[in-house]
Amino acid sequence: MNITQDSMKIVQIMFRLCIDRASRALSKTLKTGAKISLSRVYIVDLSETTAMMNDDLREMTGVMVDFKGNVSCKLLFMLPMEGSLILTDLFLRQPAGTTKEYNEFTESVIQELGNILASHISNALVSDFNATLVPQPPHVHNDYAGVMFSNLVLEQGMMDDKLLLMETKFEICKTELECYLFLVPGLDSFAKLLDNSGVKS
Repeated sequence: MNITQDSMKIVQIMFRLCIDRASRALSKTLKTGAKISLSRVYIVDLSETTAMMNDDLREMTGVMVDFKGNVSCKLLFMLPMEGSLILTDLFLRQPAGTTKEYNEFTESVIQELGNILASHISNALVSDFNATLVPQPPHVHNDYAGVMFSNLVLEQGMMDDKLLLMETKFEICKTELECYLFLVPGLDSFAKLLDNSGVKS
């Protein structure tokens, strides 16, 4: 994956728009102070990121979404179980600490979060960057970070040794929740997005 400095600036603008829209939608859904903010977008080594994910031995809840269209990509959002339980209580309008363990409500909440992220990311790319992008139904996973990341890489059929990583902050009621957010476009799709924005990769 060979991306110029000018291309990376466009990529950051592109995904900041996506995340901002998703953040506003999430805050409106929860009716509370919720914010997802994009810290940076950068290219990482696939083997190093895989090793980092394998070193994170916490139980995670995650959601994976596949996008179809003239631009294809996959999204993986995951956060430690503690954060998932906090989200469950917020979505259900119940006191924090009510949900003690992963259950069907937690699964539904993470699935809905996947819907919010996927729909607003795709809407931003469609409206602002002339993409055809349709999110498929989200799949919720409850596993370790390394396992979910490996599934993402395998399903996307990574042929390159580099990966586009979005570093985000997730804050709810002034509490920052740790999370991982990966958006992995196919190489052809990535070049198409950049071409649509007027920048050659």
